[in-house]
Amino acid sequence: MSCVRAAFHTLGCKTNHYETDALRQQFASAGFTVVPFDEYAEVYLINTCTVTGEAGRKSRQMLHRARRANPDAILVALGCYSELEKFLTDVDVIIGTGGKQNALAQVCDLLRARGCHYFPGPGLCATGRAADSGTAYEEYGSVFQQSETRAYVKVEDGCNNFCSYCVIPLTRGRVRSRDAEAALNEVEALAGAGYHEIVLTGIHICSYGADRGQPGWTIMELAGQMAAVDGIERIRLGSLEPRSITDEFVALAKKNPCLLPHFHLSLQSGSDAILKRMHRRYTTGEYREVVGKLRAAFPDPGLTTDVIVGFPGETEQEHQESLAFCREIGFSRLHVFRYSKREGTLAATFPGQVDKKTMIRRSQAMIELSDALALTYHRRQIGKQQKVLLEQSGPDGLMTGYSPEYVPVRVASNPNLLAGQIVSVTGIRATSEFLFCQ
Repeated sequence: MSCVRAAFHTLGCKTNHYETDALRQQFASAGFTVVPFDEYAEVYLINTCTVTGEAGRKSRQMLHRARRANPDAILVALGCYSELEKFLTDVDVIIGTGGKQNALAQVCDLLRARGCHYFPGPGLCATGRAADSGTAYEEYGSVFQQSETRAYVKVEDGCNNFCSYCVIPLTRGRVRSRDAEAALNEVEALAGAGYHEIVLTGIHICSYGADRGQPGWTIMELAGQMAAVDGIERIRLGSLEPRSITDEFVALAKKNPCLLPHFHLSLQSGSDAILKRMHRRYTTGEYREVVGKLRAAFPDPGLTTDVIVGFPGETEQEHQESLAFCREIGFSRLHVFRYSKREGTLAATFPGQVDKKTMIRRSQAMIELSDALALTYHRRQIGKQQKVLLEQSGPDGLMTGYSPEYVPVRVASNPNLLAGQIVSVTGIRATSEFLFCQ
């Protein structure tokens, strides 16, 4: 296999990137030559996404791009877009969100005899219903990743929430938790490879252990065990749900010496009426209470969130309510998305679909608020000492890294500073994009 080149491309979430790294590692171990995606290859593997219409469009675009690069290549489509679009043309292997480890065997078979094979994942089954939550977690072992600095550790797959706008439960299936021992073994291997920061990732990490029905299976208890691994200095959590931030969660978070004070607390809307139509199962009042708990436990933590504008039926008043609530909470940054209609979701059937022009205007207003909030938060960090994980050096002679609160930091480079180091710096100047330090 040494002469067979394989190229990989990933769209979407950190979970997808983790799984692609695992596949890249498997193909390399099997003797394939892994090359960049823009180079000529005999095998192209695209890990797709369908969380928005734009993500689906980009997935199709990358599949077409690979086919144009080498019309005779073996083309493999994996992931969420593949899960819903089972009848992709001009693709040799289609694998959904589960069974991705079958890709290597299928490619090897197709090097000998061409054909098209579909291996459905735990998402949409033949009846069109979400698959049974009893499907086991797909274990990849220890995954050594492309990043030289922080490492992502997947601990869970699937989601049980079925928000009215979200297609992910249909593609990823119900919650499946990774065995704690396997996750800890991976963290130990990553620490041995020189990683000091790990990020716990999954589709809905707050549901970790919910499928096990046993005490001791929570994301914070798992994070506590990881903190005891020699060499691990920083643990960062992926996206969190407000309802999961209980008193016990906060107590364990505060007790964990490695847990970073950055919480990506999913909001989606600051309007109670919209939250109800989204099936988000909390109110702005409950969200406000959760933020208060976190700020009482951690001094000025980084609080980031996701906000959707243009949800079906969203009025101008509801949009203004959302802006006002985000301003009141004082997030350190907003991740703004325009609503994307996804077939198979309840929201796709709702009346009052918002026109594109209105969505763009509302999106811009939310982005401008995000910039203002980020600038305010960054300015509060001036004069404070920060322990920054350095990531890369830019052409302007400045290195980029992230503070514990996930503030993007820039610091003057010198020969003694290397990617992956954790260094102490002090904030001296702020913009909405960066905190400049020395």
